[in-house]
Amino acid sequence: MKNTFWSEKVQSTELLYYSRAEKFNDENKNLWFKYLKIKNGMKILEVGCGGGLFTNMIKRYYPDCEVYGIDIDDNHIEFAKKKCKDLNLDVKYSVADINNLPFEDEMFDLVFSHTVVEHLPFDNFIKEQKRVLKTGGRILIMRVDMIKKNDKPFMNLEEEIGEQFGKLEYNEREAVAKYLEDPDLTMQRLNEYNFKNIKLNFERIVYYSPDTQKNSKVAISQIERNYMTKLKNALFCLESAKNGVQIKEKLLNLLENQYNERLRLYKNKTKLYDFQSSNMIFISAEK
Repeated sequence: MKNTFWSEKVQSTELLYYSRAEKFNDENKNLWFKYLKIKNGMKILEVGCGGGLFTNMIKRYYPDCEVYGIDIDDNHIEFAKKKCKDLNLDVKYSVADINNLPFEDEMFDLVFSHTVVEHLPFDNFIKEQKRVLKTGGRILIMRVDMIKKNDKPFMNLEEEIGEQFGKLEYNEREAVAKYLEDPDLTMQRLNEYNFKNIKLNFERIVYYSPDTQKNSKVAISQIERNYMTKLKNALFCLESAKNGVQIKEKLLNLLENQYNERLRLYKNKTKLYDFQSSNMIFISAEK
């Protein structure tokens, strides 16, 4: 029986993929690659890989690495495999439970995750990752600490869009991030599992600031990614709501009009300096 809880109840695969692509992409790859510390020839595993954004990008830039991705959600893995095939990459994806990883002991040089640790008890999160990690191998835990949006210079249609979202009626929504904790507690838990060289880093990733870009293609791609993230979020909310059908056309038209207006202003050289950023937490350790 397929497991589609996360993609159907929490966050659709496309929304997860596009929201990650908005924050992590070719433009800022060096920022998060420096914490992964990848070298060609490594065996790398991502747990909770979602639609495969990170794993596919790693394989593109480090083709000699053996890259694996697992997720408990069948829809996520199906999406990841298709993306991988479309990009002509060789990443090994499989549906698997983090509590029972289908890999041999001490198999990987690097095991990493993004926004996974907060969703399950730490013992469940860490035991199997430690088992499959080589002695001397690294674990990297990535988390979003805070998202900052400054769209005030561009509030076109925001009120009307908010009104439409406010009309949506849901059955009981699923709770997530039940085990979210402060980074120092995560580091203490790694220490209790006898990990070494435990480190903490914070980075602020500015992933949307079209008016500060020298390259117009980069600026336009940011505007487009921002729109796609909003669109995928709206579609997921509409599909999850009891009355989504009645609101769908109005909401999607508003979002499209907002996107077209932002693009028009950019092309007319009207600078708004709107931006979006995330505070990222990187916790690393060695086995």
